[in-house]
Formats: sequence, structure tokens, C-alpha cells
Amino acid sequence: MNQKSFYDLLSRYENGNCTEAEKLWVDKWYHNLNNQNFKDLSSPALEEMQVNTWLNINNIESKPTSALKVKRLWPKFAIAASIIIAFFIAGLYLSSYNHAEQSFIDENEGLNLISKTNESDSSLVVSLSDESTVTLKPQANIIYPKVFAANKRTVYLKGSAFFSVSKNPKRPFYVYNQKLVIRVLGTSFWVKSSTDKLPAQVAVRTGKVQVAENQKSSLFTFYKEKLAKPILLTPNQKGIFAHHKLNKTLVNKPIPLAEAYNIPTSLSYNFKEESIKEIFKTLSAAYGIEIKSDNEQISAYTFTGDLSKKGLYEQLDLICGTISSKYYIQGTSIVVSNKN
Repeated sequence: MNQKSFYDLLSRYENGNCTEAEKLWVDKWYHNLNNQNFKDLSSPALEEMQVNTWLNINNIESKPTSALKVKRLWPKFAIAASIIIAFFIAGLYLSSYNHAEQSFIDENEGLNLISKTNESDSSLVVSLSDESTVTLKPQANIIYPKVFAANKRTVYLKGSAFFSVSKNPKRPFYVYNQKLVIRVLGTSFWVKSSTDKLPAQVAVRTGKVQVAENQKSSLFTFYKEKLAKPILLTPNQKGIFAHHKLNKTLVNKPIPLAEAYNIPTSLSYNFKEESIKEIFKTLSAAYGIEIKSDNEQISAYTFTGDLSKKGLYEQLDLICGTISSKYYIQGTSIVVSNKN
């Protein structure tokens, strides 16, 4: 309802020409205002609310009218101010209301749900009924059934956590948070809820996960074309959600797949006059990340050095330093270039 509609409604309310439903609506908002607790509002919010309210009142009072008319209209102004303040409070509430969490609870009302928060300064491991584990970072919270349903396993997360999910193709595992829905079969990955400074993220260590936007994140329904397109993530890949878009990139610290899966490997990182092309093949196989050059000249170079105790990005820094090149991340690939 816009400002003009408010004034029209109030005019009809004052003259006794509004419907019974409209009268009840105005009376309800006015009653809610009188019972509203403003203690949770910050000083800036209260100040802004006061300024906006008086601006609207002053705009009405600035119109030419007699003293008697202003006096008679004062109850109308008071009600207008009340409704404006009430809508402001409702807006604050709706903007912070976590509809996704309530939807999760409603959809699992038949299960015995447990809520656990890590109130310590260190990580907390939570064991689930299917032998999956969740490592909660400080202040993170997880809601989960004491015993999972027969057809699927679902949990709700607030904050950041590392999941190690037991394999069970017949019972897919879902992680919900306020922005995302992550579907897995059996894997390990990080989930970070969005904050004021950082977007929601999912980073995969092992296995594959599908990430989609949580349609229950708001009280309002989005058109399907406005929802983010789901993405599939594999090891060392990360999904970032912002403005109804999901983008894929690489994690900050890729680790070799053999280390992630705890399996032996025959790959060696000690190179002697090895062609850059072959080194890229070795590193790509080790990390599951495509590493390529943007011209054939780079592929023909050779490199000698032991990169065994280095991380991937440090390995690339050393290689690029010897061939006067640089690398950059392009989606989920790494491109080495000698262009300025």
C-alpha cells in the first residue's frame, strides 16, 4: 500500500465510509503499534523512523487549511504516523526473518529435531545417526533429526561447518541454509553461510555436490527464471552465491586428491628438465584441476626443481617465475600466460 492509498483509507476511516475489514485492519495496526517493543531497535533505526514519520506528517500539514481543519485532522495524522511506524517495524522484521529455517522445521515436524550450537572457541564435532559427522566452527548451529527419515537425510546449518557424509545412494543427504540447498551422496565439503561481508559458499574436498538456491529463503516467491541455476562441484572447486547467481571457482588452498581421499600415489613433484606441458599434466592429475597455457611457446619450456612440499599456487609461482610468465584463475581452470 502506497502513501496515497494510506491517506485515502484514513480519510474514509475518519468519515466512517470504510468497510468493516478496512476498519479492523487500521484498528489492528494501531493496536500492534501500542504493544510494540522498541528496545531491540538501534538508535539510528529509531532516529530514521522518527524522521521519516514526521516528514510524512509535515507534508500533509503543509497543505493550506484552516486551524479548525488541522485540529479535526490531527487524529488522522496520528493514525497515519502509527501505520507508517508499524510498516517500518514490519519491514525490519521481514528483512531479518529466516523463513528458510522455519520451512525446514515445518517440513520435518514428524521427526525429533535436535538443535546444537558450538558455543566454544574451538571446533565441535557432531555425530549424526547415519555415521556422518559435522564439524561446527565457533558460533555455528545445526538442526538435525535424531534419526533421519527413510528416504532422505536433511540438516539445517547456520554458520560454517565441515561435513563428512557417509555414502548411501538410496538416501541422499541435503544441507540447507538460508540461501542454499546442497545435495550430496557421500562426500566431504565446507559450507559457509552468508554474512554482511561475505556471500554463501560451498567448497568441496572429496566427491561431488550439487548446489542450488534455497527457494524458501524468503516469504516472497521468486519466479523460476530469477533463481540461480544449480551448479555441480567437484574436488577443489568452490561455489559462491550472490544476487541470485551461483558461480564456480577454485578453493583458496587446493590439496592433492591422494591426500584428500587418503590413498597412495605414484606422482612425483621432483622435476628435472621436464617440459612445462608435461608438468601441467602432472599437476592437473594431482589436483583434479585443468591447468593450461594460452600459447604453444610456454608448453615448450622446461623446468627443473623439487615442488614436493609446496602448495599448488606456490608451485605455479615458482614455475612461472622461471619462464617469465604468470597465471590466473578462469572459472575452475588455471591459465598460464606470458602476455603482459
